[in-house]
Amino acid sequence: MEVSFKKPLSNYSWLVKQYEMIKSSDSPDILEKFIPREDLSIVFHFGNPPFMLHPHYGELPPYFIAPVVSKPQHMRVSETNISFIVTCKPSVFTRIFNINLQVCKYSYVELPAIPFEALWKQLSIYSNLEEWIKCFEGFINNFQGSEYEKDHIDILYDRIVSQDNNQAISKIEMEFPVSQRTLQRQFIRRVGTSPKRLERISRINRVWDLISSDKIIDYQNLVIKGCYYDQSHFIKEFKEIVGETPDNFFKRDLENVKIMSGKTER
Repeated sequence: MEVSFKKPLSNYSWLVKQYEMIKSSDSPDILEKFIPREDLSIVFHFGNPPFMLHPHYGELPPYFIAPVVSKPQHMRVSETNISFIVTCKPSVFTRIFNINLQVCKYSYVELPAIPFEALWKQLSIYSNLEEWIKCFEGFINNFQGSEYEKDHIDILYDRIVSQDNNQAISKIEMEFPVSQRTLQRQFIRRVGTSPKRLERISRINRVWDLISSDKIIDYQNLVIKGCYYDQSHFIKEFKEIVGETPDNFFKRDLENVKIMSGKTER
């Protein structure tokens, strides 16, 4: 399997977090799970489509949104699949394309045919990450002509996923000139989950990054870094979001999990 990651240029970082290419033409089918992340991915695939195994069962469309989810998603990637994945800030993407993530019925959200079918067809002409990125950035340039200005939902999202965030969500929400109920309703529409749930997912991903770099599980350090009450609190949240205990998860081969979850070595 060929996998490539690339960070966006600074003039696209207001929307894009990373680009990813997966080519599995010479590999057997991969059955693995996607670990919940705090961002949203736009997935374009060419060849045999990926197949969702759990919690929903069925073939995935040729282009779709992989939104913020609360539970791990089990999938099968075909041996002849080629995917181009753009990981974005959900609050920004849904705002500029007027997409409501609150109405999501499945573990994915279908993108509107206009304008994304034309983009998918244009992407299908190319076969490498550089050409796909150039094509996608041209699409964004045509769609978003002026400089993007953050609103209160974007600011709240950035605060929650910040590495330095150690404030209670309720206190952060009080800083904005709208009621907490209105803020949460708008946040769920734009991000696909509540601020509190996003915080829990973001903390788990920060822990994963720490363990991936250190290779040794220091529970005391993770409890402090993740702002958990104690070790049992950390293990309970990890199992709920990842579907396994940290001991079991980090002792097994995580190469395919990282590929499916859009994780790079840091």
